[in-house]
Amino acid sequence: DVGDGGGTVTYEGDSGASLVRVKMETYVMELTKTMCKGLVRMLAGLKLAGKLERPPPSPFTEEEQNFWQRFGVFHVTPEPQALNYPDFAQYMSLDDIAPGQLFMMASDCFSQVRTQVKQLLNLPPGILTAEQAEDMAGLERVAAANMTAVRLVEMPGIEVDFEYKHHPIFASVLARRAKK
Repeated sequence: DVGDGGGTVTYEGDSGASLVRVKMETYVMELTKTMCKGLVRMLAGLKLAGKLERPPPSPFTEEEQNFWQRFGVFHVTPEPQALNYPDFAQYMSLDDIAPGQLFMMASDCFSQVRTQVKQLLNLPPGILTAEQAEDMAGLERVAAANMTAVRLVEMPGIEVDFEYKHHPIFASVLARRAKK
């Protein structure tokens, strides 16, 4: 091991390339987490604003039963202590928050994604692979589209739809006037 005096460790023959790859993977994961957080907040706002068409509740399965089907397996392990249904229901409740606040929080996440993507795309050539650069550009387009959409969705007569035009994993919201 060869230290550079600044706390970074490089390996002979590697020139720090593996460290750069690990740091890049960490940045991409943080970026993905921020995009997911923005999408969840946006979807919660759309739900509260009545902009999402939801299927009717199942007459066969209640919310608590769904909870146990999804998370029951975690209750067999002693650590960490599993969340019980009443706490889960309280945590998932959106009673104390307005749709506009959720849209603003989502917009902040999308803004962070755009800033981070621009920083990554401005790295010296060779740090990002062509595939990573293409993926980052798609994320930036999704974030830009969703920032615009969250500003429009609370307007009267606006309906929403989703598309995967910019990125294969992250949806962009289409906000448009409702058809008469």
